[in-house]
Amino acid sequence: MKKYYIIGLIIFSIFYLGLFLAPYSAYLGESSNFWNFVSFILYTIYSTICHQMPQRSYFIFEHKMAVCARCFGIYTGFLIGMFIYPFLKKLNDFKTPNKWYLIIALTPLVVDGTTQLIGLRESFNELRFVTGFIAGFVGVFYILPTFLEAIYKYNHKK
Repeated sequence: MKKYYIIGLIIFSIFYLGLFLAPYSAYLGESSNFWNFVSFILYTIYSTICHQMPQRSYFIFEHKMAVCARCFGIYTGFLIGMFIYPFLKKLNDFKTPNKWYLIIALTPLVVDGTTQLIGLRESFNELRFVTGFIAGFVGVFYILPTFLEAIYKYNHKK
């Protein structure tokens, strides 16, 4: 399982680095057609998973990140969770925590997003990031064991 965990960690890390490469390539694209094209491709790819609204995004290199603050929080929490996962749980233990931990972890994100959506208040990027981070971090403990179990079952079905 360690091999598959490491492969998953590497793939997700590459995905995560793209969040920063998009605005950096946009910055470089101001004077280079190649980097302008790379920026366009990256923003297009990430637009399939995020609305990318500028007012809900962080800016680095004078350009918005490839995803909004909430998505950035989710992916940051997920990545940190993936790094510490093997220190807290064995990779061959496919049992997920009680569903109530996930419900509790998702509640701040749902409350923040819903109250903003229905117009009760306007959220802010730091809160979006934190609620996303909590959801992403806790989500690892449900997604990763399910992913590893599927790989285990596939490899032992042969």
